[in-house]
Amino acid sequence: MKAIQRLTEVMMKKYGIYVPLNEVGYETVYLYKEEIDEQFVPPSVIDHLEGLITTESASFIDKNGDDHLVILVETGAVEPYEVWLVNGEVIPNFLEGIE
Repeated sequence: MKAIQRLTEVMMKKYGIYVPLNEVGYETVYLYKEEIDEQFVPPSVIDHLEGLITTESASFIDKNGDDHLVILVETGAVEPYEVWLVNGEVIPNFLEGIE
């Protein structure tokens, strides 16, 4: 549920958009590190992990039809590793200027 909270928080901060919970898609997936695409998570972030890795995602399509997706990857750190995509494209600096 952290992904939903994070998505709604960032959409408000970045765009001033209130995201109703009933418009958020949500999924939790357990993956082995070999299954995680390096395009999303650099190997150095998860190399130390063994067994299944918990990933959580939340998505929202805004009024312009743009699909915003956040993926949170549990790495053992206090805060999960975040990946932001807009319309399927990874946006490395998505949070720049809001935090």
